[in-house]
Amino acid sequence: MIHSIVFSPTGTSGKVADILVRHLDSDCTVHDITVRAQRDIVIEGADDIAVFAVPVYAGRIPALAAGRLQAVSGSGQKAVAIVVYGNRDYDDALAELCDIVAGRGFRLVAAGAFIARHCIFPKVAAGRPDASDEERIAEFASLIRQNSDSGRMLDIASVKGNRPYKEAKSVPLHPEVDKAKCHGCGACAAQCPAGAIDAASPQKTDASRCITCCRCIYICPHQARHFGGMLYKLAGWKFTKDNSRRLEPEWFI
Repeated sequence: MIHSIVFSPTGTSGKVADILVRHLDSDCTVHDITVRAQRDIVIEGADDIAVFAVPVYAGRIPALAAGRLQAVSGSGQKAVAIVVYGNRDYDDALAELCDIVAGRGFRLVAAGAFIARHCIFPKVAAGRPDASDEERIAEFASLIRQNSDSGRMLDIASVKGNRPYKEAKSVPLHPEVDKAKCHGCGACAAQCPAGAIDAASPQKTDASRCITCCRCIYICPHQARHFGGMLYKLAGWKFTKDNSRRLEPEWFI
């Protein structure tokens, strides 16, 4: 059985994991740790494979995701580590995820970095993962099966990234609320991974807790949440200009 452990605020990391799992095995259990932590996710089957998928935030694993992954444990089961990033760079994130997974009792078979639409600047890598990405993910799945069948394990020291990891930095941008569109339904508050939105007054966001994961934008049924302001426009222009070239998936086997 495949166990897919996913932190995916805007659905793209989950989509990449879903595509990979579909090419690996139809028998899959999904453990979604996005909105809230789960207790004691224990992978016990000797032949089970765990797929870990998380996004990249400023070159690192989101601290919230890293903390929630501490609830997952194995006892020598095979695992695959996946990071998903918005076409800039994944920096130290994949190495960090590999270290976390190995530290939770798993043996890594493979690790990969895949591209998806940027959650803050959605013009960057728009439409990805696309059909070409799915072909690459299918190729990655085939290599995983070969390694798994042969018993070959990944040398995590070969995975791109620095140790110590680069300093984790927060993003100085947070979603705003269009009060004319907001119905006060509270969906954003209920789904905020960081608990940064006031359930009693969902137009209020605690910037000190917000991790700029964009889930509130992704799930709002009235499209009431968005980024705005001059800082966002200037940052978006520069980021889009600097990251318009198409990057391709990378993996380590």
